[in-house]
Amino acid sequence: MRWNCRQSSGAAVLALSLFVACNTAKFGGNNEKRQVNPPPVQAAPTQLKPTVVSTPRDCSKDYEVPATANPYLAGAAPGAALNYTLNSSDPQSPTDRVPGEAPILVTPTDPNCMKPGVILAFTVSGSITHNQAQNQSNADGNLDLIVNHQLGATNGISDIKAPIDSLVGVFLGNSDPRSTVAPSQLDFSSAAARDYQRLEPKVGQVFFIGKGKTGTGSMRQVVVPVGATRLYFGTMDTYQWNNNAGGLRGAIIVLP
Repeated sequence: MRWNCRQSSGAAVLALSLFVACNTAKFGGNNEKRQVNPPPVQAAPTQLKPTVVSTPRDCSKDYEVPATANPYLAGAAPGAALNYTLNSSDPQSPTDRVPGEAPILVTPTDPNCMKPGVILAFTVSGSITHNQAQNQSNADGNLDLIVNHQLGATNGISDIKAPIDSLVGVFLGNSDPRSTVAPSQLDFSSAAARDYQRLEPKVGQVFFIGKGKTGTGSMRQVVVPVGATRLYFGTMDTYQWNNNAGGLRGAIIVLP
């Protein structure tokens, strides 16, 4: 059969036109090359929540605690006195009185700081001595001299065994401590006992505070007991606080 070249040329032109049309931008041709494997959609970066760090907060002002602060006069009225037995080398009077030798009442800046179960810690500085002829010790006291109170439990307040010249504390309730039976004595004669992580003293039970930190630098923690409404700072001696020298500076903070 004889092929019609005129017809063949027309068909070729038509085919070429369709090919060009199929590769125009309108159909995603050469001007917009299709990506066979498009990259995955990147998710938006995760928004990390800020880490909330609980920190101790101040719960009182700094208190000056004179070396003469006798914890066994805590809660006592003006004029109250304690008489001690002195030896021949002890100067001055054998009698400690309120207000001269009264311990320091700590008033929290927030009443919630004294709620039962609240964990207290302490910031302490300074130095004192029970004998003006000897060098002063820091608030951990003279670790070579562990003493008790000469009169034992007194005025509803317990005895304690602790380094002389150390900072001590005692919680009281609203009532006169003399109307209550004193709790048992706490013993802080060993380094392990003084390095307590958490202590739960009773109302009227004298406890060791020292510099407020253990030998490893962690804070000594004290739990406010049920019935406590007052906290007193005092110093450790065995008798006659009135001839002590120096002073400590202490405050309470609340731990989370």
